[in-house]
Order: sequence, then C-alpha cells, then structure tokens
Amino acid sequence: MRRLLSLCVLALLICSSAAAAGGKTLRMAYDADPASLDPHEQLSGATLQLSHLVFDPLVRFRQDLTLEPRLAKSWEQIDAHTTRFHLRDDVLFHSGREMTAEDVVWTFNRLKQSPDFKALFEPFEKAQAVDAHTVDLITKGPYPLVLNLATYIFPMDREFYTGTDQRGQPKDAVVKHGSSFASANMSGTGPFIVTKREQGIRLEFKRFADYWDKASPGNVEEIVFTPIKEPATRVAALLAGDVDFIGPVPPTDLKRVEAASCCDLVTVQSRRVLTFELNQDRVEAFKDPRVRKAMS
Repeated sequence: MRRLLSLCVLALLICSSAAAAGGKTLRMAYDADPASLDPHEQLSGATLQLSHLVFDPLVRFRQDLTLEPRLAKSWEQIDAHTTRFHLRDDVLFHSGREMTAEDVVWTFNRLKQSPDFKALFEPFEKAQAVDAHTVDLITKGPYPLVLNLATYIFPMDREFYTGTDQRGQPKDAVVKHGSSFASANMSGTGPFIVTKREQGIRLEFKRFADYWDKASPGNVEEIVFTPIKEPATRVAALLAGDVDFIGPVPPTDLKRVEAASCCDLVTVQSRRVLTFELNQDRVEAFKDPRVRKAMS
C-alpha cells in the first residue's frame, strides 16, 4: 500500500495591539483546549503547547529543526545504548523545589506508564540518575532517536505529585478522560504558572518569577487563553481585536488575514507528517499502480 506524504504548514497571527498595550497581557486563541493539565494524559498538540508554557523539556527543536539545550545543558553518547544528559543546576519548580536527576527519572517512569506516551518510549530500557544533575537514558538496543524523544521529557516535580489527594487517590495517577490530581494541578519549571482554568472556556497564566532562563525573559506577564474551535469565529475575534494571537489560521482566510493592517501573518514549517493510506481492499482502482502514482 502506498503512502502519500505531505508537509503540514502551521500559520500563526500576531496582532499589533499586544505591543500597543505594553505587552503585559497576551490574549491567545487556539483551535483546541488542552484536555487536561496532566502533560502525560493525552499526546496532542494542545497538550504539548501547554507543556512548553508550564514545563520545559530536556531539549527542544529550533525552527530550523536543529536541537537546542533546555533543562539539559549538554549531552553525550556513552556507548551504543546510553546517552548521558547533564542537567542545569539552577532550575526551580513552581513549588520552589530544585530540579534534580531524580525528577527526570520519575518523569521518565511515568511516561512509560502513560497510555498515550508509552509506545514512544518502548525502545528504552530505563532512565538512571548518575548524580544530582546527571541522568542516563538507556535503550534496549542501538536507537538513533534518543534526542528526538528527549523533546517529550518535561520533568515534573516528583514531590508535588507524590502521595494521595483529598479523595485518597494517588496524585501521580494518569487518568484518561477522568478526574485526577494531576489533571487539575501543575508544578513545572516553565516560564508560566497556571492561575485559573475553566475547561473549554478559559485558561490563565502568570509569569514565574524564578524562571531559570533569564536570557530571554520576554515582556508578557500574563496570558489569557481562549479555545475557539470554529475557524471563522477565531479569525473574526482577531480582526475585531478581541484577541492578540490565534493559531492555526484556516487556509481559506490566509489572504484575508495577510491583507489586514492589524496583524502579521507568520507561517512556520511543521515537523508533522500527514499520511494517506490507499486502501486497496475497499477501492479496486487502488490496486493499479498507475492510479496510485496519479494520486501521489
């Protein structure tokens, strides 16, 4: 069966009113609300966007798809199965605790138990703390995508998520589409802290004063996130000045938004690959290689 591969392009809008207002509060609208505050409950774009705001990964991709250090300041390959990460020693969680290698190991073990993430980490044998600020990721065999997978490791505050909640349920439980401590509470290392959440309506953040990355502080003190699923309504909110930033921009409105004086249209290449499977069992014509070639 032939696959048709395409490059997904993400379009974002930044409204000039944010700068005019002093850049203190950023009003954002996306097409989807995170299903939960638990970064391991659902593997989705909305969850990853939230994770980058409230947590920080070990490493992350730049726009040119090269990797840059984040909570891991450097790394090295020890042998065919072991990649060693050297962690920053000045990182605090929102709770005030210092992040250590044990938090990375705890987070890794939780990812291995997550229904949505465990398949990604199946090639890994374990994570192992070498000392307080050094951790090894050990694979079952030679594996070339260790650094790619490290972009999904957002260290969590193991003490904050340890113990039981008011209902006697484990705080570290990963509960799909249900109520849990982790789905409603967060302690990360990221630049923003969640201050208020109304599922499907509103999500508010404030800047974390003790954020480790002082080199790029930014000028946004608060973020108000509003999920707007309907594309036309999302664009209308931007053009009316109700929000400062939306994403994605529907393809049908690209020219309209680009021509608007209020906004800047930013197009970014995506790492996502979309596939179309041509089902030869259901469509007889797909058995003909000439048809598959024409589709491609």
